[in-house]
This record gives sequence, structure tokens and C-alpha cells, in this order.
Amino acid sequence: MRIEKISAFTHFVSTNKFLSPQIEKMTNFGFQSNHLSSMATPKTQKQTDKHRPRLNDQSPKIKSWWISIGLFLLACMAYFNTLNHGFVLDDPLAIQLNSNVTLGLKGIGDIIIGSYREANFGGQLYRPVSLIQFAVEWQIAPNNPAIHHFFNIFWYACTVVLVFIVSKRWLSAAPVLIPLIIAALFAVHPIHTEVVANIKSRDEIMSLFFLLTAFLSWDAYFRKNSKVFLWTAVGLYFISLISKETAITMFPVFGLLSWVIYQKNTKESIINGALFLIPVLLLFIIRFMLFSGQPVPVVDIMDNPIVGAAGYGQHVATAMSILLRYITLLLYPNPLSCDYSYLVLPLKDFSNFNVWLSILLHIGLLVIGIIQIGKKSFIGLVLMGYLLSIALFSQIFLVIGTMFGERLAYLASFWFVAGLVYLISIGLQKYQQSQSSDKITVGLFSPIVLVFLFLTTNRNAAWESNYTLFTRDVQTYPTSVRLNNGAAEETVRLHDNTEDLTKKQAMLVDAEKYCNQIMAIKPVATAYLTLGNIRMRQAQYEAAIDYYNQVNDLQSIVDKNLALAYRELGRQAGEKENNIAKAQQNLQQSLQLNPDDAETWSILGVSYGVTGDHAKAAEYFDKAYQLNPVLNYAKNALKAYQNTENIEKYKQYKRIVEQSAE
Repeated sequence: MRIEKISAFTHFVSTNKFLSPQIEKMTNFGFQSNHLSSMATPKTQKQTDKHRPRLNDQSPKIKSWWISIGLFLLACMAYFNTLNHGFVLDDPLAIQLNSNVTLGLKGIGDIIIGSYREANFGGQLYRPVSLIQFAVEWQIAPNNPAIHHFFNIFWYACTVVLVFIVSKRWLSAAPVLIPLIIAALFAVHPIHTEVVANIKSRDEIMSLFFLLTAFLSWDAYFRKNSKVFLWTAVGLYFISLISKETAITMFPVFGLLSWVIYQKNTKESIINGALFLIPVLLLFIIRFMLFSGQPVPVVDIMDNPIVGAAGYGQHVATAMSILLRYITLLLYPNPLSCDYSYLVLPLKDFSNFNVWLSILLHIGLLVIGIIQIGKKSFIGLVLMGYLLSIALFSQIFLVIGTMFGERLAYLASFWFVAGLVYLISIGLQKYQQSQSSDKITVGLFSPIVLVFLFLTTNRNAAWESNYTLFTRDVQTYPTSVRLNNGAAEETVRLHDNTEDLTKKQAMLVDAEKYCNQIMAIKPVATAYLTLGNIRMRQAQYEAAIDYYNQVNDLQSIVDKNLALAYRELGRQAGEKENNIAKAQQNLQQSLQLNPDDAETWSILGVSYGVTGDHAKAAEYFDKAYQLNPVLNYAKNALKAYQNTENIEKYKQYKRIVEQSAE
């Protein structure tokens, strides 16, 4: 079904029966806004008018600000149910664990001059805009995810309004219904749930927000012929870039806008577009200053399996399948997932049908886009905008840190939705030259908007917590190592916060199933670690140690867990098996791994007390109290020193116990 939809779309765009020779007549409305007509010469105006279709706009006249309010509320309604969600996925890395953000206003200076994450974790990134917002929000309400979710919704809703305004400016000769539908469909598109529900993705929201404001300022420059708006557009584009650098592929769009929408000649369009290389170069300078001389982080196969491709042929084939998947999810956004790493999307080769379908489709889109750009067609503009925005994530030109992501389609979805709505709308205008075409358009898109609204609010529920997200998405993609790993870890965490013993046991069984699924796909360190944690909670300490010893990474975590396992194994040997030698051996092993655990020292003291070695017992109880001064350790030390000749220590602990009793 998805393939048929894509093939039909390509056939619809490329066949001559509809778009050619009528393409110039049908796809050029909006090239010149009415306020630009006065800038054209009579001859140019006459030629432009010849190519502008006479569309019936007999729909009720509604003021744009009412429409803007309605769209804002629609976007808020779509994501209202995320306000009570917590921090999920990499939200903590961007907020809770980011020392500059948690400093509030005091951390803004370091945010501006620093990288996105400490030690360039996740890549060499410079994205201060969202971090500054997070710092301000933290200052207002520290460690409160609700305020961050609120502003994610707010800025997204503002972006939806900008989508309407920008579309209306570009399609000024078209019925207002078209930009309205573009914005409404954009507002409720389910593929945006990751962007809005995941706080960290504020960088995506702000990048498009500032890009659209740059487009508006660019429009104002041509309307008012004021250099103030020109340089404002350049500045806003720079802010878009430092919100998220993926907007870098958009700089040619400003030149295309000059050519298509504002009817400038080739030379003027190239010069105008070249101005937007300034913020691009400035971004590169900043990146050079921050990251020069630092090694580029290696892309791991678990994050992006394409690095394991057997040659460039398989690499390109897989990349083309990825591009096709973006289109299919934009057309049919179901099912969705927070993860597309190893092994959700398998590598492809050129024997795969979808690879060739994608190649033909994208070549077709590129050829049509170039042809229609030559004709100053809006279709050409949106096609080139889409291809430019998605190219960076194709893996063809650059291998990025992830293989696929719904958030990565956010910018591309603007161009995709605009182009699709435009094509369908002008098709209806072509074949139904009457007022009823508006009713048909509304009747066609209204159910889609309602269905998308339902899918979006339903998908939002998965983003409530890491537990709901991982356990739901792993059902969709059971071959994902990351999803199984996340589901296992979160199930163990939920076990620790549950009191019902029956439920606790069932949770450990579920967590083990997720781990076993990982083992069947690709054994990884975190799976062994989680299995060890499960065995610890089942009091199977020797089995836990076996799993911990198979972890070849995460050494600091493993050592602490191993120390805990040896400690409990020692306690078990002493209390249940009455094997003091075995107990002391395991306890000493525990201390080698974690010498700062007071409980281990205390249990070791008990073991020596049982054997009558009071001096040793007193020494270990004293060490336990020094590490953690609790009354129980002091009482044990007092009893032990009472049986030794160390009167001074005995008096010391007697005073401690007596003072605590007062």
C-alpha cells in the first residue's frame, strides 16, 4: 500500500497530462505576492499575469489573525497531554546533568562559549539557543519537566502559526484555505511527536522557528526594499543555525525564493542567496575555534549500523532505503518509534526492490524540481527545499550519529506537507472550477487532520516516561538492541519502586526476557550488566558475578556492582551457610573493588567477632563508622572494644552511644 502511494505520487508529478503543458498555468500562483506586483515592469507584470491561474476563492473571508489563533490552539491541543510527562531519553543530558543549565542564569555565559555537551558526548555540536532557554526555565522552576514541556508546546505552536503566515505570503494569489491546510496538517502530523514530546528536541523546534522568521524578514525586504530586513533575515538564519546546525542546507533556498517567489533574474537571485553564506561561514569559524585539534567522535555501529556496510555499494543502497522510509512515514506515519538503531533497519543491497524504487523516485523528484525551478514554479521550490533538507540525513554525503530519526524529518516535513497540499489543491481547482472545490478540499483534508490529531495524542502517551516509551516501542521493533536494553533497565528500575512481591517477581521475569532478546540479536555489555542486576535482586549472587565478569565496558559501574555481589555472597555464606572462611574471602574481594562501602567493613567485623578475634572486629567496625557514622556501627564498635585493651577507643564509642541516646 505504501509503495503504491509513493508510485502514484511520482506518476502524478511527472506525467504531462496534468502538470504539463499546464504546469506553468497551474503551479505559478503565489510567485509574486500582490504587494510585489508594483515592483515589476508592465511587460514583466503582463507575462506574470499570463502564468497566474484564475482560482476561485469564494470561501468565507476569515481574518488571518483568527486563523493564527485557531492554529495555535490546534497545536496546543495536539500536545496538551505531554505537560505531565517527565524527562525521557537524552533529556537529562541536555538539562539535569548539564552543569551550565542547572546553574540557571549564571550558566548562560558558559553555554554561549561552550559545546552542546561535556566532552563532546554525542558529537561536536554547538547549539546554545535551546540550552539558554533550558537554563532560564531551570532558574524559574528547577528540575521541573513541566515547564520545559510547556515551552516546547508554546514554541511549536508559534512555529505552526509561522508556517501559515509564510505559506500565505508565498501563495498570496491562492485561496487562504491552502496555507491554512498546510499549517493545520503540519500542526498535527504524528511524525512531530518526538520533536515536541522530547524536551531535548527544542533544538529542532527553534531551528525551524528562526528559519521561518528569516523567510518572513526576507519577504519584508522585497516588499519594502529595506536593507534592515535583509540583514535581519541573515541574522535570524544564523540563530537558526546555532539552534541546530542542520539548517545549513537551507542557505540556497533564499536564492531560490528570490528567483521563484520574488521573480528576480538569475544574477540577482545568486547574489541574494550568496549573502546567506555569511552565517554559514561564521558557524564554521565558531566550530573551528571550539573543536579544532580535538578528535572527531567515532560513530558506533550500535547507533548507526550503516558504518558496518560491506563496501560503498551496500552503504548507498541502505542510504536510499532510508530516504524512502522518510517519505513513507511522512505519508503514512505509523508505526513510530523513538529508536531506529541496531537492528531496526537492516542493511540493504541493490537486489532490494525498495532501493531501486527509492532511486527512481528521488531522481524523478530531483529532475522535476530542477525543471520546475527553471519555470519559476512553486512545485520546484518545495521539491528542492525537501531534497536539500533531507539530504544531510541520507547518510550518502555524511555519516551521522544515528541511522534514522523521526526528529530528523521535522524540517523536511514543512516542505513535504506544503508541496503535497499544494498539488492536491490545484488538482481540485483544475477539475472543479467552482466554489464546491473548496468544500471538496475541506472534506478531503479534514478527516486527515482529525486522524492525525488522534494518532499524535495517542503517540504522546508513549513519551510519558522511559518505561512507557521503551516497553511500548520494543513491541513495534523487537529486534532493536537499544529498545530491549532500555525496556529491561526501566523494568528493573520499576521493580525497585514497587512493593507488591508478585508484581516484583513478574517484572524481573519480563526484564530477563528483554535481555535474552538482546543476546539473540547481539550480546552487548549493558545486557550482561542488567542480567547481573536481575540476579542480584533474585539473591543469586554467584550468577550475578558471572554476568558482571562478562561486561567488558562500564568498568566503574561494574566494579561497584561486583563489590555489592561479593558482599551479599559473603553475608549469605556467614548467616545462612555458617561458612566464616568463605564469608571473609568474599567480603575481602568486595573491599578490593569498593573499599569505601561501610556495610562491607561492618559485616567483616561481625565475622571476626564470631570467631573471637575482637581486635580485628573492632578495627573493622571502627572503619565502618568512619565511612558512615551511624549508631549501629558505633554500638558494634563499642562491644568489640569492650573486649580489647584499647580503653581510649572504648571510651570514645561509649560517649558516642550515650550522646545519641540523650
